[in-house]
Amino acid sequence: MRQRHALSDAAREYRSAMWVLAGLAVIAYAIGIAGVRGTVPRLAGLLGLSLGVAATVVAFFFGLRAHTRALTDQEISSRRSMIVLLASELGSKDDEALASIVRRGGPAAEAATLILKGRRERQEPPHRS
Repeated sequence: MRQRHALSDAAREYRSAMWVLAGLAVIAYAIGIAGVRGTVPRLAGLLGLSLGVAATVVAFFFGLRAHTRALTDQEISSRRSMIVLLASELGSKDDEALASIVRRGGPAAEAATLILKGRRERQEPPHRS
């Protein structure tokens, strides 16, 4: 079973807009069908069908944007978790080994950079004013 991640605010807003537009499309299609049946004027039915199609297209676009944003957020979260895991593994290495890892690049280099930065900050005396 897939694990569901919490949506970011941006993805949540897109998803909410998608559902509002989907609801609007349903109402517009109902008016369009009523226009075809003759219970409302034909022009109102034509406008309803047109609005329904437009709302459906925009709702699809917002749904696609929400999905893309959710995948991006999940990737960022996974990357952060990986860096924390690497940092915990690299914490026992000496400064020379960490500097070598930084030169190679990649996610391990980010973790090694964070460790070296933390070590430097701990060695510096606090500034007094």
